[in-house]
Amino acid sequence: MKILHTKTLKSGKIHMLVEVSPKESLMSIKEDEHYKLGGQVDDIVKGHVITEAHGVYWCSITQQWEEL
Repeated sequence: MKILHTKTLKSGKIHMLVEVSPKESLMSIKEDEHYKLGGQVDDIVKGHVITEAHGVYWCSITQQWEEL
């Protein structure tokens, strides 16, 4: 994902032009709302938990999750 342009309006809203790769998607998350996670997790978390998340990958050498 690459942010190409950002402009804050007088109302406080933000206009943003974003470029994403074909395998990426965007979500709008309100930090004070609750969200139900998908897949096999099925937990409910506050939005700030999602926005504070970091990308990781599984390292077959160390046998643990590593940050991107």
